[in-house]
Amino acid sequence: MSRLPRLLPLASLLLLAACSGDGGDPDPDAGQELPPDLCNNRDEALSQPDCQLTLGQEVQRYISSAGDQDWYSVQIPATANARTLLHINAGYKAQSTAVNLSVNLLRADGSQSSLALKVDNHGQGAPKPVDIILPFTEPNAKLLLLVEDKPAIANRPQFDARSPYSLTVSVQDNPDTHEPNDTQAQATALTLQPQNGVEVATSTGFLATTNDVDRFTFTVPSGKVAYVRLTAAELRPAPPYRLGYTLVRPDGTAEVEGHVSNATIATDLASARKIRSAGTWTMVIQAYRPAGDNNPIEGDLRQEAQYTVEVRVMDEEDSYDSNGDNDALTKAVVQSLGTAPPSSVSFSGRLGYVPDSDWYGVTVPVSTQGTVLYYRLTQGSGGGRFPPLPGLVDREVRVFTQVTKGAAVADRRQNCKADVTACPKGYSEVPSAKGLVEAYCNNSQPEPLCLQASREEAPENFPNLRNFEGTIPVPAHTSAVTYYFLVQDESTDWADDRNYSLQVSWQADSDTESSGPVQLADDSSSTTFPAPPSGAVVLSGQLNYGFGRLQADDRTKGRGVRGPTDYDAVPSDVDSVTLELPPPGAEPLDRTWELQWTVQNLADGGLPHGLALDLTFCDGSRSDGGCTPVNTGSRGGALTLAYRPDPLRAWHSPSGALTGLQPLYSKQVSGGATTFTVLPYACGCLEPRFIKGGSLRMDVSAVERDSYDRVNYTVRSAHTDYPQSYSSDGGTKMCPAPQQDGGALPDGGAGWSSGCRFTLQP
Repeated sequence: MSRLPRLLPLASLLLLAACSGDGGDPDPDAGQELPPDLCNNRDEALSQPDCQLTLGQEVQRYISSAGDQDWYSVQIPATANARTLLHINAGYKAQSTAVNLSVNLLRADGSQSSLALKVDNHGQGAPKPVDIILPFTEPNAKLLLLVEDKPAIANRPQFDARSPYSLTVSVQDNPDTHEPNDTQAQATALTLQPQNGVEVATSTGFLATTNDVDRFTFTVPSGKVAYVRLTAAELRPAPPYRLGYTLVRPDGTAEVEGHVSNATIATDLASARKIRSAGTWTMVIQAYRPAGDNNPIEGDLRQEAQYTVEVRVMDEEDSYDSNGDNDALTKAVVQSLGTAPPSSVSFSGRLGYVPDSDWYGVTVPVSTQGTVLYYRLTQGSGGGRFPPLPGLVDREVRVFTQVTKGAAVADRRQNCKADVTACPKGYSEVPSAKGLVEAYCNNSQPEPLCLQASREEAPENFPNLRNFEGTIPVPAHTSAVTYYFLVQDESTDWADDRNYSLQVSWQADSDTESSGPVQLADDSSSTTFPAPPSGAVVLSGQLNYGFGRLQADDRTKGRGVRGPTDYDAVPSDVDSVTLELPPPGAEPLDRTWELQWTVQNLADGGLPHGLALDLTFCDGSRSDGGCTPVNTGSRGGALTLAYRPDPLRAWHSPSGALTGLQPLYSKQVSGGATTFTVLPYACGCLEPRFIKGGSLRMDVSAVERDSYDRVNYTVRSAHTDYPQSYSSDGGTKMCPAPQQDGGALPDGGAGWSSGCRFTLQP
């Protein structure tokens, strides 16, 4: 390459702008000459002073014609040692250039083998620096550098006679004092030292060179837990790599790996593993390389780019894991309950490494009565010998029974999926759970597993969730039944080494599932309207199991004792009653329906749950005298009553009405209980066809459960005169009244059209 850029004054250099910068020919009429082209081959690089680089000094040269190659030589100092780094930096400072600058580092001997090659393939974008950092430990060695364009299209080389490139070669010590530790033979041995009952070792390092790899080793006996952590500070500008690690077993296979999601954030990677292979383990630190990417990954020589490695080795302190590793159902720790309820058992465990699955079993003895199992997982205060692992905290508790119905395994699996007597299903509240349930039915355990309940932690989105508990029904059974409990991290990449406790309580279910028929009370005086008389009790009891139903889109919100993806095979305890309606008398038959329910409050005054009332009427208007069940409204929606505080359309409201709306229910807290009453505006009533049908089935279940404490509820109901009035817009309005339709009846009277259309959904 020419000496001209050194010798010409600035004004002369500016005249070179007449030369082409896009790879085309220079303008022959411009009157300027291109700089002489020197350093064109290996011999010139070794013999010409302008081609011999001085360490640490920048030169500026040109790729001045198509196919132009610039060759340089550089002398490594006699002081080079095991930590010496060769740093090559080249690039264009101009905003744009057609040249894809390539720098190839070669040996100066006859082999001219390449030690490093990097190309700035910037395409249409701005040029980027070519930066090469590599160890070179040979004193007094001479090396060659070949600088040229690597065209995107092989037969169309580019040049730039307007803009020079810069080139600097320097040597410096590697800031990583452990180098070389790239190979297993060179690995840095970590010495574990006792510290508060744990053996600890820390070290630091740098990924200072291109494709740098650092290895650290430590020795661990079998049965221990090893915690490893890699941290590095956030840097600006970001390092040219994404820091990552691999923990390697003594046999050379990978145990676990991790890498930071992007280079712009601080690195905090960690894992804890149960050591089952005693010997020397290796922690390999290197830049993350996506599959299929073979490009060189630059190092970072800044002191701020230092990373820290930490290793802690400790005993397994989960007694169940220590004594047999209860990480599979076949190894579950099983306890038996007493011969009759109430009876309780408890388990203590910890998620001390990943993946750590803790299985427990509770055997329920023979019972001729239906009972319930209450379970609760609580976090203890002990443990925590390492910080909770980075990542999503998503523990889960799942409850199973084995499905034994069926002669062959295939039959039992099918029964698990399709037979609700073998495995009940709660898809009505959580349709998305079907895949999870069927996956356990198809599992490879000794028997198919019926998922009875599932609770999943979600502290990031729902920090106040209290869902790590539940109550499930235990049907009467003639032989002992074992319920299995699984505690684990859902994504199997998190642990906190903290104690937890799982309590399981077997309780009697004294509640009556159904009652009736019960005569609907007659409130002829209407003195308590809209409430029924205090003595008009239809049903009372307790709703002891299931997480209860949800209204509207509440399943996505996560609240109280229920998360958005929680599942119970029996989602609600349901109590039922059949009401005998008043016998048909003189027309019109319409009757006003008074309805109220009360739920006892918790000790702190909170409401444990609300009630949902599913209604099934008997349509007695058929000419053959038969009864057709009616449990849906005019638009196909279920006839379900449940408290909502917002103004709504009543059945008598004009379709699509947006004004004149009122709440359908009232809510009042008094005397340690919460009472809900259907308001006059709702125009609760019994249609004539239902009076003729003679009966009403009411199924009562919990809604929006907030506690599993046992509390009593009461439903009161009565009938009175129809229609009744309600307040509206400062005045009084009447519910739609029956009308005479002018038809002649057999007894000579006039026919009536119904005023009550309770099942109308406007």
